[in-house]
Amino acid sequence: MKEYIHKGKCIWCLKEKTEVSFNNEPHTISRKLGSTMIGVDICDACNSYFGTSTKDKFKEFVMSPELAFKEIFNIIKFLFKQNKNENSYKELKSRYFNYHHSRLTIQIKKSFEIQPRFLRNFTRQFKRGVYEVFLQEYHRCTKNGLDTKFNTVRNFARFGIGDLPLYFLKNNGIYFVEENFNNPSLAFTEQSLTHINECGFYQMLFLGHVFFLEVTPRAIFTRDKYLFDEANEWINNKVFFSHLVEMEYITDLDFTLRSLNK
Repeated sequence: MKEYIHKGKCIWCLKEKTEVSFNNEPHTISRKLGSTMIGVDICDACNSYFGTSTKDKFKEFVMSPELAFKEIFNIIKFLFKQNKNENSYKELKSRYFNYHHSRLTIQIKKSFEIQPRFLRNFTRQFKRGVYEVFLQEYHRCTKNGLDTKFNTVRNFARFGIGDLPLYFLKNNGIYFVEENFNNPSLAFTEQSLTHINECGFYQMLFLGHVFFLEVTPRAIFTRDKYLFDEANEWINNKVFFSHLVEMEYITDLDFTLRSLNK
């Protein structure tokens, strides 16, 4: 049986292949977003964990990190699609949203509750999903995801310990679409690796959006200057963005692309 390993140690739980199995194909980004990227060193238990929704102590539904991530970017990807028609709603498979072609609008289902506890939970799970994708893609590309400098990412994304901020650039209504839009992945250039190693930040360009992730403890010391300099470079050199936002609620992000209609 094929094993999806390189180091033979899980980047999440840090267990060796003598303790856990690596037999299931670990997609680093949800297949439902069109991604075909397959990772390594993600054990079957951790791979299953990220996609499994549960119930809390109040017996209420708690979405998995992957579900929160997929729901938001699935909407974004759907809205970018050209030539939608009255049958396009059938293509949108979503727990939380419907599409109405006659009004060219996204309708929020009752399951998406506009109340603080739900939004806090959704936001936290979305952020965990973002950091999950980061480390899995980083390891796929570099094979260095076991580095101890990512322990904070591991604890937050896999075990729900602590919290990590997520920043993004507010869009002006003009979106740039990456070349790999239909098969999304993350890029790790020489410059982005330098930012990770020296500043503790990773800039995640994904489906027309730019996020800033604090991926190592160095980010605590570089945060203010790094975010100021990098955000201003994006804002001053391109027409896409207006200002930097730290996500408090998922609704801070314009995932229904309202800015396109302004």
